[in-house]
Amino acid sequence: MYKVLARKYRPQNFDDFVGQGTIVNTLKRAIEKNKTAYAYIFAGPRGSGKTSMARVFAKALNCEKGPTTNPCNKCEICNEITAGTSLDVIEIDGASNRGIEEIRALRENVNLRPSKARYKIYVIDEVHMLTTEAFNALLKTLEEPPEYVKFIFATTAPEKIPPTIISRCQRFDFKPLTLKEIEKKISEISKKENFKIEKGAISVINEFANGSLRDVLSIVDQLIVFSEGKITIEDVRKLLGIVDEKGIDEILKSIVSKNINQAISSLHKLISEGKDPVLIIEGIIKRLRDILVFKIEDGEKGEIFSYFDKMTTDEILQASSLSIEFKEKLRRETQPILLTEILIFKLVSLIGKETQKEDNLTIFDIVNEEKNKKIDEKEQEKEDKEKKEIDETRDREKTDDIIGNWHIVLKKIKEKSRILEAAIREGKPERFEDGILSISFEENFEFHKKRVDENRKTIEKIISKISGKEVKIETFLKKNSKKSILDDEEVKKIITEFNGQVIERED
Repeated sequence: MYKVLARKYRPQNFDDFVGQGTIVNTLKRAIEKNKTAYAYIFAGPRGSGKTSMARVFAKALNCEKGPTTNPCNKCEICNEITAGTSLDVIEIDGASNRGIEEIRALRENVNLRPSKARYKIYVIDEVHMLTTEAFNALLKTLEEPPEYVKFIFATTAPEKIPPTIISRCQRFDFKPLTLKEIEKKISEISKKENFKIEKGAISVINEFANGSLRDVLSIVDQLIVFSEGKITIEDVRKLLGIVDEKGIDEILKSIVSKNINQAISSLHKLISEGKDPVLIIEGIIKRLRDILVFKIEDGEKGEIFSYFDKMTTDEILQASSLSIEFKEKLRRETQPILLTEILIFKLVSLIGKETQKEDNLTIFDIVNEEKNKKIDEKEQEKEDKEKKEIDETRDREKTDDIIGNWHIVLKKIKEKSRILEAAIREGKPERFEDGILSISFEENFEFHKKRVDENRKTIEKIISKISGKEVKIETFLKKNSKKSILDDEEVKKIITEFNGQVIERED
């Protein structure tokens, strides 16, 4: 029967662990000096070896030849712990056994001595998921535990554990494995399992797995079946749906050039190839990071990075922050493609601003240039003022009926802020009475309503100015609306113009 790599190469001894040398050495010394604590916290990212370390530590303490830093993995107790069937090493999932009743049952069982082993060891995975009441009940056990009981708490979020619990435990922080450590381990396994893999492919897998050896091995398992003789970078990208840098660069180059049509077209090309919008945004985030690093290091950038020289550091940071924000939204929304299109629209407005070139001018050139500039500015300002007065007069005549001339209101708001206009456009002016304009939003446009509410004073000022009277606005959500975002005329236009398609997210 085939055994997956993640299970086959799960550490069975302290020396099997990769990248956690400090923790291994500390636990070994504690065993050798007979100074083991009664409670431990193993904290770190998923797949970093927390639960495996707990099992090996349990075997080291309970092995028939122990306590020992080198458990035999042959005796009955070691075999039961490895198989997960030991009555004295109890593994509990904190996520599904998080209530006070489960912890009360644990407290009662604590008083029962081990059936075979020296110690009764409780391993609680994702302990941070316990309720406050459960933690309080656990605290009483931790204050005066029997000498034959030990606790190992594994967690990916130690900050959620109450300080009263942490203060009673020895804490060990597990770190994600480095690329070098992952490469060495995969190289060893490939020789034993008789498969070949490109070095660059390991790098791509590791980046996707965020340093989790378990996840890396799971992916390699799939690739062994997927590839033909040798695992290549292209195999990895196809299997994982990773967007190559060329596709991301095409989008970013169009954004910097303010070519929104080309940017959206490049996006839909990737989507038509089966690329997940989340992975596309992840690719944008990673590429922006690469651009920032090259910009800071100021080294040999090559053709592609030179193209992005016009981007300022601040623009790159803002674009990265915005992309991360949209990536999180994508995990909650049901219209991922539309949301990704909105992100690109926002990035176009943020990135690619034209920069002024400085020439080597003499002081006389600069004085004359400034003098001429001021004259030109005054003339332009005079013309603009006259044009503005004419336009405002025309608009005021047209906006006696604010609702009937809502398009004029939207036009003026757009001149102030394209993002704000995009938000209020999703609203509908319902009535204008006693100087108050009521604007409704469908339930699925609560985000747009919030944006309008945050900018209420700006909108009121614009409407009041073009209508010649003081106007206040109020917004409200229409309840029980069945209208879909896909019914919106603007959304229909976007989908039609860019040959878009709707992909529903599967929860």
